[in-house]
Order: sequence, then structure tokens, then C-alpha cells
Amino acid sequence: YAAQAKLVSQQAGKAIQYNILKREVDTSRQLYDNLLRKVKEASVASAMSASNIRVFDPATPPRFPSKPNHLLNVALGLFSGVSLGIVFVFVRERADRTLKQPGDAADYLNVPELGVIPASSADAAQHSKGGRNFKVKIRRKKLGKTAAAAAGNGEVERNGSQSSADALSLVTWQRQPSLLAECFRATLTSILFARNNGDHPQILVITSPGPREGKTTVVSNLAISLAEINHRVLVIDADMRKPRQHDIFNVPNRWGLSDLLRAQSPISELPREAIALETEMPGLYVLPSGPGIQSIANLLHSPRARELLQRAQEHFDTVLVDTPPMMQISDARVLGRMADAVILVLRAGQTTRDSARAAKDRFLEDGTPVLGTILNGWDPKVNGHGYYDNYYDYHRHYSEKREG
Repeated sequence: YAAQAKLVSQQAGKAIQYNILKREVDTSRQLYDNLLRKVKEASVASAMSASNIRVFDPATPPRFPSKPNHLLNVALGLFSGVSLGIVFVFVRERADRTLKQPGDAADYLNVPELGVIPASSADAAQHSKGGRNFKVKIRRKKLGKTAAAAAGNGEVERNGSQSSADALSLVTWQRQPSLLAECFRATLTSILFARNNGDHPQILVITSPGPREGKTTVVSNLAISLAEINHRVLVIDADMRKPRQHDIFNVPNRWGLSDLLRAQSPISELPREAIALETEMPGLYVLPSGPGIQSIANLLHSPRARELLQRAQEHFDTVLVDTPPMMQISDARVLGRMADAVILVLRAGQTTRDSARAAKDRFLEDGTPVLGTILNGWDPKVNGHGYYDNYYDYHRHYSEKREG
């Protein structure tokens, strides 16, 4: 029994050892099979290209390239350009508030635009011959004591050498077929027809909001245009601080407006020669400013100023009063109350909308009617405007035809 038990024990140990070895062999075989399977899968996978794309339809070549998209680029460019243009115009409009083109004053001030005077560079007759010398004669007449200094004794005749500014002030007379002269005549027509009842204003005060806007040039050329249609016109140089009308029309300035307002003798008793100096232009007379004085505003507030205008109204068809700029000096406002109407001269590219509106509002607050505005110094080459461009072409066409 002991021998058999020992034998069974030995066989049991060997069976256990056998099972252990067998499990190791099975495990090794399984590992080998798995490894072999993975090697084959890897070889098959390496032979195939990895892709997640499935072909549903065969590809067809497009008719247009996908990039660049010209239509989209053009649309974006157009939209960007319009947007930037609007922003630029808005910024420029806010930054530059000057009056530039015909019609701007009528839109912003709500008053008629009586005329547009182009710049001298736009004159179609700029290359024509220069103007003739300007002569002014003051005939010897018996004057009153207060007018003795106006002309002195004898006959005064002067051939003045004119500056460019004086030549421009006489362009309506010296270059009659020029574009500038025609524009002044067209402006005069608007002034004469400004009232619906057919009566034109007899006493006109012409001023501007600021200095160097061309009001003196406008006054002299309008006076010449009035004289051309056989009107008896008197130009009163009320700019006693910086007078120029006596230089333009070449008359002496030893006696003038300041002397008349300071004199003691009644204005109604003075001879006409004490009130108006005759020029070579038939029907055109000038009352110079006279020697410079202090307290000019006090003289204009005196009753003699109104008496003088009434006397001038009796002897002349039209009286043009050249006054200083009205925004800083009150002379134009004082004389405007005595006149029939006021005309504002605005310079293109210089006069701002705010100053022009302020000038108009001050006249309206004073109860002075504003007949309209005149745009001076407009350059059609810079700021073109349909009608005036055509007018410029017409004038050039007729000038060439006349010369031919």
C-alpha cells in the first residue's frame, strides 16, 4: 500500500508538471498564432492606401476657376469704394464749409443767387489785347464852397497806369466781349428783374461777409453795365477805411462822402458836382470816400446820410453803395437800413456757409431786405457745373466766330 501510494504520489506530481508544461505550450502557441495573424494584417494594411474617401460620382472639371472669384472681388471692391467715398465726402464736407459751386448759396441761405462771376483765369478772352488807357475828365464848373476841393480849378485829365486789380474792376468796359463782362451783364439783368412788380431797386448796398471777396470789383463792373444801358448811375464809395473806387475810376479823393457828412450846409443846396464826379463813361458818376477820418460810424448814423441818399435818388436812376465787410464793421448795416436792398458778394472757396448765413441773418434782424447773392471768383475748371460749363463753351464758340 505504501509503495502504491508513493507511486500514485509520484504520478500525480508528474501529471501536475505535465499540465503546467502543456499550458505553457498552449500559451506560446496562442501567442504565436496571434502574432502571425497581426503580421499578416500589417502586411495587408501596408499594401493598401489609407483613405476615408468614398467615390459617389466621377469628378468633372469646372468651367471657371474656384479662385480668384472676380465677381465677388468686384462686388466687394465696389462696396468698399462707395463706402470710403461716402466717408471721404462726409469728412470733407464737415472740414471744408466754404461755398464752392453755383447754387450753394441759394441752398444754404434760401435767398436768390443773382449771378456767378468766374475767375479771371476762366475768361475766354484772357489772351486778347489789353484794355485801353482809362481817362477821367472833370470839367471846370462853378462849384460851391464845400465842393471847391472836389475838382479844384481847371480841367483834370489823367491817364492812369492800372494794376491788375484795377483792370479786373474795369473788365466790363475794357474787354466788352469777354466772358467776365457777359457774366456781369447777366448778373445785372437778374438784379433789374429781381422784383416781381417790375420795379428795380434804386439804392443798393453791396457788401460781403469778409474782406477780399471782390465786392469793389463787382460794384464797379455793375456800374459800368448800368451805364451801358443808358442808366444814370452813381457809385458811392462808403468804404472810408480802405477806399478804392477813386483809384478804379481815376478821380480825385480830396473831397467826398466824409466831407459831405461833416459839412454844415444843407445837402439839398449843394450843386450836383459836390455829390458826384463825372467819369469818362457816359452816365457814370462817382462819389469818393473823401479823406479818412475817425468815428466813421457816427457820421453814417447822422441824418445827413439819409438826406444824401435821398438827394442821389432824385438825380440818378441807380445808386450803388460800396461798403466795408459787414461782419466786423457796422457801416453796411447802417446804410442798409437806408437803402432799398442789400446784395451779398461771396467768394467761391473762401466764404464759409456760416459767415454767409450770419451776414444774412443780421440783415434780416435789422429789417433790411437781402435782394440776393453774387458768387465771385468761381473757377469752372475746378468745380464744374453743367449749365455754366455749357455757357463757357457757347461764349468761346461765339468769340471764335466773331474773331473769324
